[in-house]
Amino acid sequence: MKLSSRINLTRLFVECDLVEQAIIHLNTAQSHYLSSVLRKKKGSELLLFNGRDGGFLCKVEAFNKRCFSVYCKQKILSQITSPDLWILFVPIKRIRMDFMVQKVTELGASKIWPVQSEFGQVKQIKYDKFRAYIIEAAEQTERLDLPEIGDFVKLQTVLESWPSDRTLIVCDETKTEKNEARPMTVLSGSKLRKAAILIGPEGGFSKKERKQLKSFPFTEHISLGPRILRSDTAAIAALSIFQANYGDWYSFPSSANAKLENR
Repeated sequence: MKLSSRINLTRLFVECDLVEQAIIHLNTAQSHYLSSVLRKKKGSELLLFNGRDGGFLCKVEAFNKRCFSVYCKQKILSQITSPDLWILFVPIKRIRMDFMVQKVTELGASKIWPVQSEFGQVKQIKYDKFRAYIIEAAEQTERLDLPEIGDFVKLQTVLESWPSDRTLIVCDETKTEKNEARPMTVLSGSKLRKAAILIGPEGGFSKKERKQLKSFPFTEHISLGPRILRSDTAAIAALSIFQANYGDWYSFPSSANAKLENR
């Protein structure tokens, strides 16, 4: 299938297994979306993915406003995974946090991990909302996998059980002065094969937290420039810098490419 044809396909995430010649019954919300919003009819084509089996070209077999049944014609995309890159952040106000979750999914984070900080104001995470925004972002960006969502626990707890082979890049708002600024691009690429990026709360980490972060051998403190960025902006900027220099923006190993099969 040509790339231009694939881009125009409606993409939907499903939980069930996907195999060729299977009949898939979509849920009520998906069926309503296809019938009332997109006006899909019998014979319409779409692409289904579940995060593990690849992408399947499907055709609407039967439909009404409450239930669409689709036939899996052919697997056209092999399953690929995003770079092994985590994003940790202290939750912020809901609208901006929802935006952040969508954007870091689009940018290819493999794990989204909200953590509790001394200066954090959000006390509870709605995981169902997180997952809904993640799925929506994956459907819109041709991503075939979904990032994992980490448990909302204290930053100290996370650090105490941190895997020693994963570099934690701390976006440090205290390092904005010329002599203190240290860009992410000075880091060794070999140390970033397994990496995570930590975004602090509005107002920054407490003195105790900054001291603790600097005490661990797996942390690297970097600056995101001369301006103090809001948390959602910082997350997008940091992920963009990482993906452009160490991630998958400009390098596509053959083993990680989606293999298009002739239709």
